[in-house]
Amino acid sequence: MKKSRIAVVGGGPGGLFTSYLLEEYCGDLCEVTLFEAGPRLGGKVVTRQFATAPVFYEAGVAELYDYSRTGPDPLKQLVKTLGLSTVPMNGPSVILGDSILNSARDIRQHFGEATLGAIRAFQQRCRELCSRAEYYEGHLHDDNRHEWASKTFAEVLDAIPDEEARRYITVMARSDLATEPHLTSALNGLKNVLMDEPGYLRLYSIVGGIERLIDALKQRIKADVRLRSPVVSLSSSSDGTSRLRTRTQGAFEEHSFDLVVFALPNYSLQRLEWGGRDLRLAMEKHLAHYDRPAHYLRTSLLFREPFWRDHVKSSYFMMDAFGGCCVYDEGARQPCDPHGVLGWLLAGNDALVLANHADDDLIAMTLDSLPAPLARGRDLFLEGRVHRWVGTINALPGGHPVRETRDRHTPAAQHHPGLYVVGDYLFDSTLNGVLDSADFVTDLILTKLRKQKYAAPVVNGHTALEGASQPSSALDEEYHDQYDGESSYEESFEEYFCEHYTTDLIRTIWGWSPPYTLLDCGSASGQTLEAFARKGVEAWGVENSRHIHSRTPQKWKERNLLGDVRKLPFPDNSFDFVYDTCLCYLPEEDLGVAIAELFRVCRVGVYYGGIATDMTCEVIEAHDLFDQVRSFLTLWEWSEVFLRQGFRLAVTDPKVVARAWKIEVKSNEGDFPWYPDGETMRHCFFTKPGAPAPPVQIERSSRRDGRDPVPPPTRGEPVR
Repeated sequence: MKKSRIAVVGGGPGGLFTSYLLEEYCGDLCEVTLFEAGPRLGGKVVTRQFATAPVFYEAGVAELYDYSRTGPDPLKQLVKTLGLSTVPMNGPSVILGDSILNSARDIRQHFGEATLGAIRAFQQRCRELCSRAEYYEGHLHDDNRHEWASKTFAEVLDAIPDEEARRYITVMARSDLATEPHLTSALNGLKNVLMDEPGYLRLYSIVGGIERLIDALKQRIKADVRLRSPVVSLSSSSDGTSRLRTRTQGAFEEHSFDLVVFALPNYSLQRLEWGGRDLRLAMEKHLAHYDRPAHYLRTSLLFREPFWRDHVKSSYFMMDAFGGCCVYDEGARQPCDPHGVLGWLLAGNDALVLANHADDDLIAMTLDSLPAPLARGRDLFLEGRVHRWVGTINALPGGHPVRETRDRHTPAAQHHPGLYVVGDYLFDSTLNGVLDSADFVTDLILTKLRKQKYAAPVVNGHTALEGASQPSSALDEEYHDQYDGESSYEESFEEYFCEHYTTDLIRTIWGWSPPYTLLDCGSASGQTLEAFARKGVEAWGVENSRHIHSRTPQKWKERNLLGDVRKLPFPDNSFDFVYDTCLCYLPEEDLGVAIAELFRVCRVGVYYGGIATDMTCEVIEAHDLFDQVRSFLTLWEWSEVFLRQGFRLAVTDPKVVARAWKIEVKSNEGDFPWYPDGETMRHCFFTKPGAPAPPVQIERSSRRDGRDPVPPPTRGEPVR
């Protein structure tokens, strides 16, 4: 199979992450060309050195966020994979006027008990409105319904009854927002307030400078990198490919690609020419939704010594100068003895307006902002540098309302399905967010490329498996008669199903042990019901293929029903769990209806055990996994469909994810795991909000919840 040609436009972190992930997961299916308008790769990640002394400082991105206490952290794992060392950062200190506040005691001493109480009350309100798990997942439907989503941050700040407390919170959040409180949502403000709360996240940097991450990625990728090659336009070719036009050394060049990924900031995308009215209108709509520019300006000053450390001992501190800014102690992340380096991060309108000033004026203003306790630093100044980042951040990351993840990344899907966008503005304006964005686009491309390679061909709008005598979601007879390619479903059953594996995962993810009730969607001839019964699980089944269902043993016909997952013949909350293997054989447009039915009939959660396009390549090929599959989705995409119907991911705890992964690896000893890693696998498990806790185990023969057993529905014709 000929490899697909993929263009990645933009050599910043988004473009590098995308190129790296494409080669990591789709390298056998594609070739990548990376276009960068400037002379270097790295974008906003810039580590520089002073001329006066060999001392480094961060001129761009200042820190990375560590979510690993709450759940899997892809960026932290990538940093580790690339062999980079990290250094933690912390910053509890705030300077208001000439008052240095390192602790609650300092706040009480300078401003009184009422101010401290108002600060704590606001922080507590933020914690109540967004738990650690909600903060980590950041699901779009939760965000769109959040009571602070339609308020401005200025509105909730103005409701703080104590003026000094309002001022303190404003200064704490300003540099992270990179905008004014009235120009962003209260929910975005809340999330930035919680960044400083213990348990939500931790900050860190990379030893030797964050640009070492860029250097490591450059060494890993095999893409054809073309510097000083700005892309000026995109249009469609008659053969369905994309035509990129670049300007190189004053001359235009034309390039043809199967797929194109634009990893550019929103403002850079606005400068491109989009060929064709439909594509232009689609991109204008996308760009307008995210047109919320925010701004940074950095002044980094070298001093003879770190004079501030007698007063402030943290890695960074907040000041009320310039409307609220963050000041970094660069020596806290990389040695610079005997010198000291402070880096001011100005934000919002102050950064925008002051960017018009000359470097010397900005350095003078920065020195003048030192409070009285730190005033002697002006006499210790050696050298200053200024770096402007106007319009490079988003004031309302994700936009409002937040769109479906696929829609965010495929803004012109109807007219230009080979076009994708990657950007931190689509998530949270962080390096973590842009890696998530690159990861999701890689998932979409992986699905497209693997579908092209492995799926049945489409003829006249139908796949070869769609026979007129079968319902639209039923499998043909050969599927179960030659289940492993040679043997029948019954003969190969034990190779593909293990009740111990399934109940062990349910115990690990939800903490439930048998007895409990379970619905098997895609139960074939009902052999799973007997296997589950041996574990003490009261299992029922639904199967829509008459052919395989007709082979159900007499003993299990009462519980193995001929029906349709899109209209289940059970009352609400009939089962504790649903185990599904049939959804992937439905058309994608029917998934919402089917999963809504699973939500209706289950009490606790769903284990999705069906096919996903990001299962390991070895397993896909060995077992012909895509045979008759109709919904081609990665597990991240599957989770989006489940969450859209009200479910939530069942597990974020890294320790639980590790235990589940251990079960997966052990069950496949001597063979390849079906999933590439635990982070991918965790997108198989979904919890119903308000689900009951695991019951105290009692005798298996009695009901633990007082409900009557599930009544057998009418059997016979498949339910439509």
